[in-house]
Amino acid sequence: MVNWQDSEVIENWTAVLVNITFVVLGLYGWSYIHSCQVESALLRRQLPFRWQMVSYLIGRTFFLVTVILSAAASIVVPPHVDCYYVMKFLAFSSNIVVGCTSTNLVVRTWNIWKTNRFVCVFMALATLGHWFTLILDSKETQIPTSSPSSELCGFVIVNPTYSAAMSLYTTIFDFVLLKLAIFGHWRSSSMSLFTIIRTQGIILYVIVFFASIVPFVVSWLNLNYVMNVFFTSPATCIMMIASSYAVIPAFTAPQSASHRTPVRGPPEGTPTREDKPNVRIATLSD
Repeated sequence: MVNWQDSEVIENWTAVLVNITFVVLGLYGWSYIHSCQVESALLRRQLPFRWQMVSYLIGRTFFLVTVILSAAASIVVPPHVDCYYVMKFLAFSSNIVVGCTSTNLVVRTWNIWKTNRFVCVFMALATLGHWFTLILDSKETQIPTSSPSSELCGFVIVNPTYSAAMSLYTTIFDFVLLKLAIFGHWRSSSMSLFTIIRTQGIILYVIVFFASIVPFVVSWLNLNYVMNVFFTSPATCIMMIASSYAVIPAFTAPQSASHRTPVRGPPEGTPTREDKPNVRIATLSD
């Protein structure tokens, strides 16, 4: 039987966590480079900015900064760097990313149910509740004065009760969004359930949901302060990548007629040609 509170066990798992941090950095860095079409199109003004992009852009940027700082904090840090504030920022930014992953799914699901006011109000209130639990969990995070390893800048100790509650809320919320997305596509089309799952990006919802289960289970077990955050970074990485691909179709969907601006055509007799969109946005769905 493993004694999870033993200092040697904690130190060994801390070393494994450091290695996983670098793996996550490499995985997400590779994914970010190969999926920055939206950011590139916005910078070149080839894609108009929409409110649906806020959680996508913030989540991707914050997680990239988070994994870079996490990797840097696991090596020798200059003495003039205040590790307390670095660890506090990492605890805060990690929860911001988790919130953005679920908000990405809300944006995608909102487009499906935008004609149903009751569902939209429910998703808005549930999103506010989710962000409240994330802020509360960040507030209860503690940064110890001494690190489990002299080579580390510091370590984040989460409150197991608040962390488990936040993880449970995230898991249930993602599951509800999964059900809403499936039912929303099913009620508005004649496609079979298998076709909906295969062609409408539902598999991305499934990935986010199952990835959110692991941190909840580990937080609920409360083995030790290292294991409480051990699976957070890998799970968040998977959730961020999947939810980003899920929300991209919402950026390219045509806006409603009430938001369209009338555009005058060219003067009579002016030769015209059919313009093709020059922005390619890779998606895994739609």
